Amino acid sequence: MVFFVASPLWGRASDRFGRRRVFITGQVGYVIGGSLFAASFALALQGWLTPLIAWFAMIFARMTQATLMSASAPAAGAYIADITSAHDRARGLARIGAANNLGSIAGPAVGGALAAASLLAPFVLAVVSVAIAAMLSWRYLPAAPPRATVAGGPKVALTDSRVLRWIVPGIAMFMGAAVVQQTLSFRIQDALALPASQAAGAFGTTMMAAAIAGLLAQTVIVQRVLLPPITWLLIGLPLIAIALVMMALLDQFAAFVVANALMGFGMGFAGAGFSAGASLAVTAEEQGAVAGISASCSAAGWIVGPLLGPGLYQIAAPLPFVVSALLIAGVALWAWITRSSGAPV
Repeated sequence: MVFFVASPLWGRASDRFGRRRVFITGQVGYVIGGSLFAASFALALQGWLTPLIAWFAMIFARMTQATLMSASAPAAGAYIADITSAHDRARGLARIGAANNLGSIAGPAVGGALAAASLLAPFVLAVVSVAIAAMLSWRYLPAAPPRATVAGGPKVALTDSRVLRWIVPGIAMFMGAAVVQQTLSFRIQDALALPASQAAGAFGTTMMAAAIAGLLAQTVIVQRVLLPPITWLLIGLPLIAIALVMMALLDQFAAFVVANALMGFGMGFAGAGFSAGASLAVTAEEQGAVAGISASCSAAGWIVGPLLGPGLYQIAAPLPFVVSALLIAGVALWAWITRSSGAPV
């Protein structure tokens, strides 16, 4: 929720104060919030904080971290918009998604290995890694080209008719991803009758398949195939819906891996189309504002998904996946109709 509120504010700040400054602010903010979280965790492990106080301390640390680190995503998106043409916008923004997928592959692997030695080690490594990244950004990241400014500041909002056709699919696809990440582990454990430890490992394998597929989609396919943003969106959304249906109806481990890989391809394609489409819908001086709104779509999906997924799963195991698939299919149909008819949205 904090990320959802803060991202548009930081996006507009990047329009006023520059992409580089706001981007590095987000990295430094991650270090500050991550350090607070690691300290809270360490004090809890040592027994110096009671569980309830430790819980509140960790929540405060994470909210602080989200408030500050949410500066980096919109600044990065706006920076890419500043240095790419309309022709290359989807390719450029897909590289940011590819970086996220690469982190999703390396992070769990490295963090899991470190956690075997110390529960605190993964948090320390995360803070140190981002601190190094912030220093490298400060030393080597050039400033973006000068931008035009608009009197009174950018006016882009979530309900802006120019970006609404991109924002709705963006929220829907991130909601679907959140449902999977919050619920699929239960689905795997119940469908395969696995103990919790084995279910966690199986779930990790499926998530790695999704990350590899997303990385392939954004670093190879989107980079080599030139398509309009709406086309990428209309390819990706149905793939996500099909993946969700597979998770609902099939109960073999191989099927879960294939479904999550399909989900990764869908998120890679749809993510490139969504971010590029929103960027191209506004003017040059509004890129920071729209990048902030685009970043908030991920947070919006993560507000709804964790409530929708486990809640519906308690009613029936396939239900969260089926409901999510229907919602995403409906959004894909709406995007197709408005695209074909040229109707305003």
